[in-house]
Amino acid sequence: MGGRQVWAGKPQVTLTGPGSETWDLAFIAEYPNADAFIAMVRDPEYRELVQHRTAGVADSRLIRMSPVEPGEGFGE
Repeated sequence: MGGRQVWAGKPQVTLTGPGSETWDLAFIAEYPNADAFIAMVRDPEYRELVQHRTAGVADSRLIRMSPVEPGEGFGE
């Protein structure tokens, strides 16, 4: 669907958030547009394969966000 991984990292310390959550890996993927992302999650092959990811991990998140221009400070 044209997606690509643009950043990946191994979380080290949670400063803000539930201390009970631990993460092995975090990554950001970029898709050409919202329609491409929606097409991916609706794709029958993706829906079949994602069951294996869900079964193989204790917890995960998939969050679609729209890009914004960053401000001069964090969170702006």
